[in-house]
Amino acid sequence: MTKPTLILDRMQFFGRLAVDYQAMFGVTLESLKGKRVLDCPSGPSSFVAEAFAAGVDAVGVDPLYAHDAHELRKRSHDDIAYTVKSMATYEGAYSDLDLQAYADNKRAALNGFLADYESGLRAGRYINASLPHLPLDDQTFDHAFSAHLLFTYSDPASGGILINSPFTLQWHMAAVIDLMRVTRGSLHLYPTTTRTNPARRHPFIDEIVARIEAQNARSQHATNSNADNMGIWKCRFEPSTYQRGDAAQNYLNASLVIERQPYRH
Repeated sequence: MTKPTLILDRMQFFGRLAVDYQAMFGVTLESLKGKRVLDCPSGPSSFVAEAFAAGVDAVGVDPLYAHDAHELRKRSHDDIAYTVKSMATYEGAYSDLDLQAYADNKRAALNGFLADYESGLRAGRYINASLPHLPLDDQTFDHAFSAHLLFTYSDPASGGILINSPFTLQWHMAAVIDLMRVTRGSLHLYPTTTRTNPARRHPFIDEIVARIEAQNARSQHATNSNADNMGIWKCRFEPSTYQRGDAAQNYLNASLVIERQPYRH
């Protein structure tokens, strides 16, 4: 029998540093230089700010970008404290994690984000929008990254952490399809395991991969490229070195990479 390692009653607004993205997705800012990159949802991560400073054309999308910097700072500080307090109640689940260092990491990411937020809003680096329908053109980005929303905030029965989650399998399907739509290269999703002990691959992933493979089969039998605007995609798991704080989550630790393939008849 599995048991949850964390359950929350609301979504949390805090983010991560670019070095955390490197661990989660196996990428570097150097490798992304000159590319157009989407982070969705971006939250108060410093990834977009750090990527922009390194020469990456990075864009962050989040529905909370409707608020000003003062509101976002307060919301993030409150959510960091709430999450750390909640994690501390799960005795043994996070025994390998320094919760103070965890909180400090989130605050550092927030500070990096806020230093860029107002100028980034004016420049279009931060966009107020939400999945599963993004106000972005088709194939706008070379790479898209999406972390700690999909799968994580599904309901506890499926292996997620959010009570009364609105993020059903159908929502996940629509969100992934829209992220694929705006991506001309590769889409990267993290995490891919449940938040349970023992961990398992999140059950929504099998359904999503099956949907993509079925769409591939239809595309390959199409008589012309206009018959299907989704194209051909290859799915694979990329091992991750990001440590989520407990052994249950580090098992099967990987991102899901969904990569667009050249269209052939």
